[in-house]
Amino acid sequence: MDTENKLSLVGDSLASWFAKSPAELEGVEISTLLVDEDTPRLRAALTAARQGSGQVMQKFTCSLSTNGDDPTVEIELSPVSNPSQEGDVLGAVHSKTEYRASDAQTAGAEWFDHFFDLMDQAVVEFEFRDNEPIVRSVNPAFEKTFGYHAGYIVGESLNEYIVPDGHSSEAIQLDTEIANGNVAKGVYTRQTASGPKDFYCRCLPIGTDGDSQYGLATYTDVTEDQQKRQHLQVLHRVLRHNLRNELTVVLGMADEIATHAESSAVRQAAARITDRAENLVGVSEKARMAQSILKQPQTDTVTDVGQTALEAVAAAEEKWPDSTITIDAETALPVSTGSEIRDALDNLLDNAVTHNTGDPVVHVRVRKYTPIHVTTRSFGQEAVITIEDNGPGIPENERAVVFDGEDMNQLKHGSGFGLWVVRWIVESANGSVNYERTDGWTTVELRLPITTDHKTEQVTLT
Repeated sequence: MDTENKLSLVGDSLASWFAKSPAELEGVEISTLLVDEDTPRLRAALTAARQGSGQVMQKFTCSLSTNGDDPTVEIELSPVSNPSQEGDVLGAVHSKTEYRASDAQTAGAEWFDHFFDLMDQAVVEFEFRDNEPIVRSVNPAFEKTFGYHAGYIVGESLNEYIVPDGHSSEAIQLDTEIANGNVAKGVYTRQTASGPKDFYCRCLPIGTDGDSQYGLATYTDVTEDQQKRQHLQVLHRVLRHNLRNELTVVLGMADEIATHAESSAVRQAAARITDRAENLVGVSEKARMAQSILKQPQTDTVTDVGQTALEAVAAAEEKWPDSTITIDAETALPVSTGSEIRDALDNLLDNAVTHNTGDPVVHVRVRKYTPIHVTTRSFGQEAVITIEDNGPGIPENERAVVFDGEDMNQLKHGSGFGLWVVRWIVESANGSVNYERTDGWTTVELRLPITTDHKTEQVTLT
């Protein structure tokens, strides 16, 4: 093709598809040989080929506009290397049905088949026929997971075997997505030879051949995980509901006792009951917070942690006016975590003040950290929050479980639910939590990845 995309040299085989001689096609603009909807792909490939350096090849699939059945072909385009022909393009047209795979393609197909068989996940390849996914092949993991031998299911409708009654409309929507070239994923109930199970399913289109559309689906059994999640939700709901109701009664009775008791010892006992009951109410609230975090660990909400820290400290100063709390913070440090980060800061400030038997002193610092290897202005930067206090430190049994990864047992169970909440919040934002005890000071450090680069300003409050 010349610079005007007109054919200057045509082979016999290509000309025969249009029932013409090569001479009759010379001077014809190439886009007229393609169906109209594929013209944009052609123009994009021609532009890319001319702008590329050296022999950069561009490939795309399209349909030729012949007097027959508009065959599907693959076209390869590359720039002519001769300087005197700058702008000219060489093209090769391969029939999708006649094109013989190269040795490299054959080796690639064999590698894929080997990989397909070795995958731990259940995998099925299928072809859509009359909108129905017909099984072409399954891997050994599929046979083991679903209990259907390949000899029985290959050539049959996948939905007939694995879609339970009552889930047909859901399966049709899933098939439509894949047939339209979209990736679909989610947790679905599917029928196995031993009964229905829950699977995390990922389905994707893997190509076309003429009028045929092919897809691939992987299945990961999450039945046990789903059951555990359901059990925890029920247990959590019942415990929280019952706990709060019973504690309301306990607090009311303790208040009655303290009001009417004549003995100071009885009034002191009532005060201890009230104190312990209020602690349990706090644990119940932290449990609600934890459930919310674990239900949806990832969030796309962007929060300025510098500003959030300023607000948390202001609230803490109002709550504990006799404590010394300072903050030195940069703002405009956006991280991808929602309002939960405020909960984490509130928990840490609460620990720093309420567990201090002396005069609480707390220093909060928020800074942007840029690793030495970072070459762009934003990628890889972190917001670092440190909360330092002069209290007794976190008990060893709680610290070992939360920060050091030690197993929970009878001696190391810990009561620091708030620390777990902090860790889960930070980890849900792909961050980390660190602990250090030095010279009578406790430091908890939160590191959170910054999402974008913003101009920072420094604010210091005392």
